[in-house]
Amino acid sequence: MQNKGGVVGNSFSKLFIFFAMACSFCITFEYGIIRPTSNAYFVSIFGASMYPYVWIATIPLNFCVISLYNRFLPKVGCLSMFYAASLSVVGINLLAYSCIEKAPWIAFLHYIWKDIYILWMFKQLWSLVHSTIDTKKAKYIYGLLFGIGGFGSVMGASIPTAFAVSLGSRFLFLFSLPIYCMLLLAYRGALSTSKKVYGFQETFSPSMKNAFSLVMKTRFLTYILFLVVSMQVSVAFIEYNFNFYLEHTIASVDLRTEYCGYIMRLVNICTTSFQLLGGFLFIQFFGVKYVHRMIPMVLGCQVIYCFFYPSFASISSSFIAAKSIDHSVFGIAREMLYIPLSHEEKFRAKAVIDVFAYRSAKGIASVSLIGMQAIFQERFLGAMHYLSMMIFTMWLIATVLMFQKSSLPETAKPSLQ
Repeated sequence: MQNKGGVVGNSFSKLFIFFAMACSFCITFEYGIIRPTSNAYFVSIFGASMYPYVWIATIPLNFCVISLYNRFLPKVGCLSMFYAASLSVVGINLLAYSCIEKAPWIAFLHYIWKDIYILWMFKQLWSLVHSTIDTKKAKYIYGLLFGIGGFGSVMGASIPTAFAVSLGSRFLFLFSLPIYCMLLLAYRGALSTSKKVYGFQETFSPSMKNAFSLVMKTRFLTYILFLVVSMQVSVAFIEYNFNFYLEHTIASVDLRTEYCGYIMRLVNICTTSFQLLGGFLFIQFFGVKYVHRMIPMVLGCQVIYCFFYPSFASISSSFIAAKSIDHSVFGIAREMLYIPLSHEEKFRAKAVIDVFAYRSAKGIASVSLIGMQAIFQERFLGAMHYLSMMIFTMWLIATVLMFQKSSLPETAKPSLQ
């Protein structure tokens, strides 16, 4: 959308970007604290062998959240929905603080919830950004928004590293309240600025059935869906491997929280570096098409290395690499794929692909893990590496076909080269 006039429009353009960056920072800062805490409690109470089951349990809750979001958004509007989402995040984190050690089942519920709410919050932010930022500026601003979010993750992950042992992991859940108060102010400012200066109109997703139908009947969206699912299944395998080694290497819950915080800080440092510099340079010099081809090749090489040299250090390095690429280069390149699409496809398909499919893909990984455990037993980690390589191969083939045989209009393809 175009600015409404000269210097004033330019000033408010910068103001909107500031508020959007503040939102991105707050969301990832809070999640950087909560994620390692939730992960450490889950491993300590249930063990790494329960990861496939909790990932499967994510699917119905994920579907429920997105369905309720699509149903009530037209009735309450963007701001009220964001308030409701924020209240639910803070409320469940406070419940975890109060009861997680008395009622261990809360660790299971919270692990599912923290995987969903981060995407839910970002979906609402990115829907606003997509409707506000000029597509010509997206290449630069998207990377900046991802980068500020990465910086927030680095800052957030430093909290468990510094205070998990001295304060205790449970107290880290309390950080959600003040951070989300700041987030609400930032989102209110972004929405207000967008409406006044850019003429943003609230566009709402229809029913989940119609949204799924749109994705399935549009070949280019189907390819995007396959790329997202492939990435998340691969990351799920790597994450399971990491937590398997974590459980058998570190015994104390607070030490696990501290180590997870340390690993996530490294993840977020790498992520931020790619977001602020590397991601932009890759896309600028190689183009979106070739960046999407490079990602499965890089991750495939990492998996091969871990297969021949398995250790806690190599598995941790693989986890850092996969998470960093997922949240930076892949994330930016994925968002770029939506730019040439219609306004309807950006809103209706995005909730299905980037929220529901993004997290539900772990359910596919979970079924595979449970099957491999039953068939291969003590050799299932090796089987998981072979399956990962098959996924990377199909993923690479899909990226080639996506730009050759997709239904994307020819006039839009040059922007993605």
